[in-house]
Amino acid sequence: MNMLDGFGNIFGVMKRKPSVIIPSLFGIGTLLVFNLVIFEYAANVRILSSTWIPFAFNVLKWAVIFSISAWTALLISREEVDSEKAFSKSFSNLFVFSTFMSFFVVSGFEMYVIPGIFILFFMLYIPTYAVLNEDTDALRGFKGNMNFILEDAHVIHTLVSLIIITLLILIPYAGEYLAAFFYMLWIPNIYISEKQEEKEESEE
Repeated sequence: MNMLDGFGNIFGVMKRKPSVIIPSLFGIGTLLVFNLVIFEYAANVRILSSTWIPFAFNVLKWAVIFSISAWTALLISREEVDSEKAFSKSFSNLFVFSTFMSFFVVSGFEMYVIPGIFILFFMLYIPTYAVLNEDTDALRGFKGNMNFILEDAHVIHTLVSLIIITLLILIPYAGEYLAAFFYMLWIPNIYISEKQEEKEESEE
């Protein structure tokens, strides 16, 4: 398997399981609603732009995005009915951690982007790890994320993903939606593809 196949084979996954795109579309819709609410309030309450309220909305909307990426991971790796049951079972704990994750990532990106990239590096695959391993413990999530990144060439996957997310976010107007779509669909697929490849190699 090519070292970066995790980026390209998502199209084959979508062909076999069209339902895997549903969580991402739901996430984009949620993101749009949150942004419309922020825009509407900012337009009517001028002082809002300098308060904590827009920040809180940003944290919440990215918490939803991180949680939905876990839903995508389940759809890719399991049958649809099983994935919905598993996601419902872990959603409350997952969303709490996703909010925690989102707080630090959003804070980092608001501090001139670089800190956000650094923080995201240490958390990129945690939602996927959490649902696939049925483990929402934060410390084990951090450890699982770093173990995956440091295996084989996964650090290259991670760096390429971070570069793509950063470049997408910098695109005016549509950038945030594109970055969210990439995160929700590609990141779970990269993790699952690489784990599957490792499993196949170990069985040979």
